[in-house]
Amino acid sequence: MQYLSVIILYHLISIITPIQLLDETDNFQNDQVNGDPILIQISWTIHDYNLHTIPTLQVVTNPLLSRQFSPVHKQIFASLKQLNAEYARYAAWFPYPKL
Repeated sequence: MQYLSVIILYHLISIITPIQLLDETDNFQNDQVNGDPILIQISWTIHDYNLHTIPTLQVVTNPLLSRQFSPVHKQIFASLKQLNAEYARYAAWFPYPKL
């Protein structure tokens, strides 16, 4: 009987202890949330470095780009040239394998 009560007591303690630890963790997190706010200041007039963004374009194979079949292919490539994209990529992929 004594062994059984020790086992039951040990089992109850092992269940209650993690619950108390979780409560302490929740209290710690609540203290952090309800603590002093973090102040963030943004200055839109001062910059640390200049950004260098280069526009790119990917041209994907499709029937409208075909010289043999499309009546608008010249306009498409003229518009592409007017964009002055430094890096234009041509992606030949499987939906139109015969173009």
